[in-house]
Amino acid sequence: MATTGRRRRSQALVRKPKQDRARHTVATLLEAAARVLVERGWDGFNTNAVAARAGVSIGSLYEYFPNKQALVDAVANEHLARGQAMLEQSQADDRPPMTLEQLVHALVQGFVKIHRDDPDLHRALSGTVPLSSRVTARARQLLAATVTRVEHHLRGVVRQPKLVGTLLVETTDAVVHRWVIDHEGKPVSERSLSMELERMLAAYLNSLVEPRL
Repeated sequence: MATTGRRRRSQALVRKPKQDRARHTVATLLEAAARVLVERGWDGFNTNAVAARAGVSIGSLYEYFPNKQALVDAVANEHLARGQAMLEQSQADDRPPMTLEQLVHALVQGFVKIHRDDPDLHRALSGTVPLSSRVTARARQLLAATVTRVEHHLRGVVRQPKLVGTLLVETTDAVVHRWVIDHEGKPVSERSLSMELERMLAAYLNSLVEPRL
């Protein structure tokens, strides 16, 4: 989920698609942009290549996106929106009370699912792409919302639920990102990674449980 590229200011869409045909054109452009970014990287990413891949004129592209920065930000926003939907879906049924093991399992599996969603694009967006401050802020908000959810389950269980929740979320995100996304970070299968990470986080949580009088 991490967005490590340089930050830039992005312009909004030139005009928003309202008709089905226009929405289809925008969706086609975004899919083409994602694939060009994956295949060529940021240095090879440009509006001409995206328009050609999408099979539309460069003029049609500029009707919706003023420049390649706006285009890549739209790709990133769509990717983040899918990740947010996945997390919300995984959290829909995690109402208290949950055991610590169930909480950890839901957290780890949620992040694994997010990172499995188009991992090549996730990897490209987490590299040298200069995403705008709005996109990076949205990524931080998504993590913060997850921390809040975990903190909710930890209240009355550990002494510092916000701190512990932050450590759980950021550790899970960082480890899953490196071992699932990075080419050089795949020492084990996702299943083995999940099992060991859940075991480690559950042990940490159980060591912090406040004794009940």
